Amino acid sequence: MNFTITSLRTTFFIFTLFILFIFTFCSISRHLYIELKDIEEITLEPLDIEINRKYCGANKCKFLFPYVVEEQETQCNRHFISLMQIAQRIDRIIVLPNVGGSSISSLKSFPFDFYYNLDELSKRFPKVKFILQKEFQKWANELYNKPDTIHVSLRNSRSNPKYISQYDIPFIDKLLKKYRIGRFDLKLNNSTIFKRINVGKNGRGSRQNRENNDLKEFLSAELESNAEVMLITQNEIRGPLFERLTPMPYARHIINTTSNLIKKLNPYIAIHWRMERGQIDLMSKCAEGLVTYLRNLTLTTGITNIYLATDYPLAENNNNKSQSRTFHYIYEEHHIAMKILNSSFNLNTWVSTHMLDYLKSYPAKEEQLQIELEGTGIQGIFDKLILIQADYFIGGPKGCCRFDSTYTNHVMETREELFKNNGSIKNIIDRWEL
Repeated sequence: MNFTITSLRTTFFIFTLFILFIFTFCSISRHLYIELKDIEEITLEPLDIEINRKYCGANKCKFLFPYVVEEQETQCNRHFISLMQIAQRIDRIIVLPNVGGSSISSLKSFPFDFYYNLDELSKRFPKVKFILQKEFQKWANELYNKPDTIHVSLRNSRSNPKYISQYDIPFIDKLLKKYRIGRFDLKLNNSTIFKRINVGKNGRGSRQNRENNDLKEFLSAELESNAEVMLITQNEIRGPLFERLTPMPYARHIINTTSNLIKKLNPYIAIHWRMERGQIDLMSKCAEGLVTYLRNLTLTTGITNIYLATDYPLAENNNNKSQSRTFHYIYEEHHIAMKILNSSFNLNTWVSTHMLDYLKSYPAKEEQLQIELEGTGIQGIFDKLILIQADYFIGGPKGCCRFDSTYTNHVMETREELFKNNGSIKNIIDRWEL
């Protein structure tokens, strides 16, 4: 009996010691973890400061990230200028997204300087700081404490002139799935504020030209935020928000290539036939009208070199894909019209002149370059620069083409300036007749 009691006491004593040991061990481990965590935070926070200094020259970085700029290149070029003006106003470094497919978007394959000249851009906007998307992504990936975010959508109205700011419904899933923002290692969670800002009737037309200080003051106040990254979009805005400035300058490799071709072509006639929105049943008649017009013009001027810029698919093996994102259907009538034109004149195009062949040596994957040149892409910029410098610029009549576009207007406006100061420009635009 005594033996049994002694055994029970011994067992209870050992069990008690075991419980105390476990409790003590857990307590020590917990304090040790907290202390190690504190040490880690003390160690890593200064490291984040060093990373910030490395990428933005300050203890804390504040970026404006326009992860997608709506519309095609000529329009989004001007939109981006408005965004740079905003970045300067709220003292944020603007992230230069990738480009490709005639657009500015973080989803594209090429760096911003594939389309645009960063040195000239810096001269034009000396108070704005830039960072390429690739460097911005490196900054976020290297940080221990991931950057917090705010999302802003700029909108305008057809009828309401008031400036309105309100909280928006969060759409984190859309940002992650559609725009793949997760690649940038940002803090996107319930703490992310989503705002929708209505800028009244501003930005509805591409020809707006006023400084609009009231809007600048309003946006400065509404875009005040301590978040390190401000994601921003400008849905439905079709023109400049503030005073209208000249478009962003194009990359030096683009300028040099077009200059070389212009020297070879001079003097030359340039045609812009944007078949989109032309009446299908008129295509053959339109082509015949253009042939008649060109025959008369070449006889009158003695100019025989003709350059054609068009949204019709020129490149081989492009699956009948047009040169415009908004021109979706190519019919037999389009093919017949182009055959009429090609059978009448020896036309120069970006394809026939091989002026973009040098891009094969550009440091990019062959597949990416192929995609860029198959549809709408960098060739639209080349065409635009060649149209601008032509001795004669010819556009299509109503019924044959998309009569009015930002692209055409930009060519006309630039030619108008050249016409005043350059004797080689013989017209601003003329249109052939049906």
